Amino acid sequence: MGMSLKLKKFLDNSHVAYNMVHHPYAEGAAQSAIAGHVPLAQMAKAIMLENVEGRSVMAVIPAADRIDMRRLSYLMHDELQLAPEHHLGIWFDDCDPGAIPALGDAYSVDTLVDDDLLEMADIYLESGDNRDLVHISGKDFRRLASHWMHGHFSQKPDPWSRVERM
Repeated sequence: MGMSLKLKKFLDNSHVAYNMVHHPYAEGAAQSAIAGHVPLAQMAKAIMLENVEGRSVMAVIPAADRIDMRRLSYLMHDELQLAPEHHLGIWFDDCDPGAIPALGDAYSVDTLVDDDLLEMADIYLESGDNRDLVHISGKDFRRLASHWMHGHFSQKPDPWSRVERM
């Protein structure tokens, strides 16, 4: 499929320099980061959410993290839930399933970003297909995200949550 045309147009119109990182087929931000040999902390994962009235918002967090829905709802002053899977094809009609770019502005979607991503020197994100990532500088990412709401609403994985069995 290649890079999302909406994403490419958005990056070009925003004068953002980027390069592509090709990787073996993978679905989802964390799996794509692993396949592309990029740090999970620098991989931006997009999560689509809705409130009870159906208003949509994209939350962007590091790929290894989980979203803290309670903290995010508090930050937004609104109860949010994951958007139904079948809605994703409506917003991201030029993307493969599992390859949603973490730049909601390219799709006219309000976006929130976790503060941890704003501290990174480099950012990687899905390109809209399952074989390529987009690499941009942290400086450009912060510029693109300068009007987004931000805060700490992701949780790091618990290293003790997995029980090893012999």
